[in-house]
Amino acid sequence: MASQQGSSTSGVSLPEFRLPVVLLIGWPLTILSFYLVMRIEQIEKIGLPTGIAIYYPVVVIFALLLLVNRLVGRNNDGGARLSVSELLCMYSMMNLGACFASWESFGTFIPSLAYPAYAVASSPLNSWLQPVIAALPSWAIVKDPAAATAIFQGHPWSTVWRGWLVPLSAWGGLLCTLFLMYLALTRLLWESWAHDEKLAFPLTMVPIEMSDPGATLWKSRLFWAGGAFAAALDLLNGLHQIIPAFPTLFEKGYFIRFDSAGPAWSALGTVPITIHPLMFGIAFLLRTDLLFSTWFFYLLGQAQLYVAGMLGVAHGSPYIFLGNSPGLLAQNFGAMCVLVAALLWNSKSLWFEHIRRIRGGEIRVIENYAILAVGSIVLLFAFNQLGLSIWLAALALLILLVLAIFVSRLRAELGLAVHNLQFMGPDGPLIGVFNGHLLTAHNNDAFTALSSLSRSLQGHPMPHLMEAAYMADRVGTTSRRFWTAIALTGILCVIGGAWLFLWMTSGRGLELMTGNYQNLGAEGWGHIRGFAMSPHVPDIGAIEEMGGGTLVTVLLIVLQRFWIGCPFHPVGYAISGSWGTSMVWVPVFIAWLVKSLTLKYGGAAAYRKGVSFALGLVLGEFVAGAFWTAFSLLFGVQGYRIWLF
Repeated sequence: MASQQGSSTSGVSLPEFRLPVVLLIGWPLTILSFYLVMRIEQIEKIGLPTGIAIYYPVVVIFALLLLVNRLVGRNNDGGARLSVSELLCMYSMMNLGACFASWESFGTFIPSLAYPAYAVASSPLNSWLQPVIAALPSWAIVKDPAAATAIFQGHPWSTVWRGWLVPLSAWGGLLCTLFLMYLALTRLLWESWAHDEKLAFPLTMVPIEMSDPGATLWKSRLFWAGGAFAAALDLLNGLHQIIPAFPTLFEKGYFIRFDSAGPAWSALGTVPITIHPLMFGIAFLLRTDLLFSTWFFYLLGQAQLYVAGMLGVAHGSPYIFLGNSPGLLAQNFGAMCVLVAALLWNSKSLWFEHIRRIRGGEIRVIENYAILAVGSIVLLFAFNQLGLSIWLAALALLILLVLAIFVSRLRAELGLAVHNLQFMGPDGPLIGVFNGHLLTAHNNDAFTALSSLSRSLQGHPMPHLMEAAYMADRVGTTSRRFWTAIALTGILCVIGGAWLFLWMTSGRGLELMTGNYQNLGAEGWGHIRGFAMSPHVPDIGAIEEMGGGTLVTVLLIVLQRFWIGCPFHPVGYAISGSWGTSMVWVPVFIAWLVKSLTLKYGGAAAYRKGVSFALGLVLGEFVAGAFWTAFSLLFGVQGYRIWLF
């Protein structure tokens, strides 16, 4: 196993992993990636680069870093040139910066801390929030109306920071605790996933191929052809957006609305039809059974909506957890729980091995379990202070860890370009099951305060930690220095990033920006309003849907075990109801069809050539995206977006 510093899987001696050098260069790049994502998504709202699993600002910065590194003199014995392991570690650090800056992370979390006090100060119609503000502890939200208003309407920094000091410091400590727990889980699981199960970690192929000095990618004509096609498409579409008379090839996205097409079809709402070269390029790297299952189960979910509409029992929104028929997200949650449980059960030999190592006094394993134990105690205490009973706090923490493992596994095994699994946090399933005598309004206040931590899994940090470990292992540098760099960077992003986010947004005010991020802050608190106006009873429909999702997933696991070549993968079912899947099901279908035909009629050699073309599509769109982003920032004009939003 290549897990020791200074040796690679090929047996080639590598330069030492220099922690001070990595931090000295990597931290400014991490801050830069955080700042750019903030500017692009929150401040200027000219695009959503973190809406795609691979962040194109990070990839472009990484490409420039590789170029500068190549211009530096040769370094085999400790000179100036960075090693591949150091470069890939910096790539992972930049991903963490962009991840925390994203609209699905701090973009939702920080406005939610200020919304209750701001809403009450803004309108007497929001007086229903006053008991909530009084019930929550002083560290849980921003209670100073002036400081809360500042982030929405914009005020001088001197009127902002004092009111935010206590809540942002307290939540900074809790988020650091949660991050370190994710890091400990990563360190306990990654070796088994990478070596025993041999998961492919498809999304790491782009940075690995880019940084490999001996890679043939840059010499491939198909790679350059794919890049040229994708970049030319985005260039033409961008010029057409600015100058409508300029010709364009085709639009990437169409939205078919069924709202007025009769009860059966109207249950589907809006169905996206997207044709993204970038999404096709990433999907082409994935397994065919996963590709097939993704689009197949998405269409099966749409069929459920159609039948429910035809029978007159469809109601609610398919992208909300509770109060829906059919409850696609509730089905998906049941599937996720089964898949994580099956994963942990199948890894029982790993847990026995950990017990043996703990008895043998292996510090690394003891350290990871100690972090999980201490972190759990800290978070249980904090959740209890928010208003959750200990048993509810334990279930909430368990759900957060289940979601972390699932989305990390999803990226490691499936590598889907979008995994916006929204509203899967503890509030949905726990309110749905225990609402009534076992759940009080104060419990619901606490769930709402926690809801912004898991609004969507698109901005989750643990998949980036898993991919960082995999890439480091590929070049033999999963040493303590590597883990130290990642841990310190995560803490920097949580604590320093939160204050940077606050400073950047309070200068202008969220309401004066174009992103409407105050709505994301209000989103979770609206659940309290719904709770107060609805009967306090369990959501029987959601419970039945979760049970149905559990049963279907068990059947799919059994089917896979006894049917060699089974095309139905349970992971595809577990993400079938998400908004992210709806946005990429068409390019996933095209990639499945093209890849299947390529393997059938051209074999492995033809597929390897196709991979070069697919990577060209990805990097070509990334370069075009960076160009149009720079254009927008420099000239203050909305440039072309390589992704729909």
